[in-house]
Amino acid sequence: HRQFFMTLLIMALIGNVIADAVAGNPSIINYVIFVSVFAMLSLFYLIGATIMESFAIPIAVLVLDALNTLLFLIGGIALAAYMGVHSCSRKVRRTRRSFFLKTPSC
Repeated sequence: HRQFFMTLLIMALIGNVIADAVAGNPSIINYVIFVSVFAMLSLFYLIGATIMESFAIPIAVLVLDALNTLLFLIGGIALAAYMGVHSCSRKVRRTRRSFFLKTPSC
């Protein structure tokens, strides 16, 4: 059930970014909120399938879990690439894309 709470946390954080937006959101923010909503809906089925095994379809459980993993991985990589995340061995570089998060100093 940790997946549920992590998905809820991601949904809350990205929802806060959307609420603070002044002139719309980048498409990556919309993608990450889509992934979190999709994961939340699929987790309702997966948690129900865990509690009541007669409700579970084994291939559906496997496909939904793999799809959630893949979509979150793609969203995390795309969000990090969009923000211009850097290595601590390089100098801190501010980009216009990192408008919603502060760039940490190393």
